Amino acid sequence: MPVKGDAPFNPMPKIAGVGKSLALSDEQLDLLIESAPAPKYKCLWTLQRYTASRISEALALRWRDVSNGYVSFRKSTTKTKQTRQLPQVDPLRQALEVYRKQWAAEWGWQPKGNEILFYGPYSTVTPITRQTADRALRQTCENLGLHGVSTHVFRRSLAQRCVNNGTPLRVVMQVTGHRSLSSLGEYLDASEEQVASAIYPLDSLL
Repeated sequence: MPVKGDAPFNPMPKIAGVGKSLALSDEQLDLLIESAPAPKYKCLWTLQRYTASRISEALALRWRDVSNGYVSFRKSTTKTKQTRQLPQVDPLRQALEVYRKQWAAEWGWQPKGNEILFYGPYSTVTPITRQTADRALRQTCENLGLHGVSTHVFRRSLAQRCVNNGTPLRVVMQVTGHRSLSSLGEYLDASEEQVASAIYPLDSLL
C-alpha cells in the first residue's frame, strides 16, 4: 500500500475525444482535496484516495467502520458482496481525526458507532446522496479546470499509482476489491513512454 512518494505519471492523452478519463496525479489530488467545499467532502475524498473505495461504499460507512486503525467495507455495501478491510495510512488517519472533531462540533456530541460519517442535511443516520457527492466533486473540478473527473477518479488513481510503483497485481486487487484482472485492467492506463518501450525496448539497441 503506497503512502508517500511516487514517480511522475504522464498518461496517454485522449486523441480526438477517444479514450478513458485520466487518473489524477498526487499533486492534482492534493489540490482537489484542499479545495473541497466542506469538511465532509475533504474527508470523503481523502478516504476514497487512500482506500480506492467506490462512492457507494464510502457513503455507507458508519463510525464503527473506521475504528481500530482500519476501514471496513461491509459485504452488504460492496459490489462484490465481500467484506474488504484496509489499514488507515497516516494521511487518512489524520484526516479522520480532524473530521471527527468537526463532526462533533457541528452536531454537539461525539459520533456514535451507528452514525453515518458523511451525513445528509437533516440526519446523522442518512448519508448524502451519490448525486450530491457527484455534484460537489464536479463543481470543484470545474473550478480547478480539471475535466473528465467523476467520483471514480480516486479509485482509479490509486490503482494506477500502485501499478506504477510495481505493486503486485494480486495486492492491487486486494486494495481495490476487484475479483478479476480483466476488471482491474479497465482502470489502468499506460504512459506514452511505457507504450513506446513495450513496442521497441531501449535495450534492444544495445
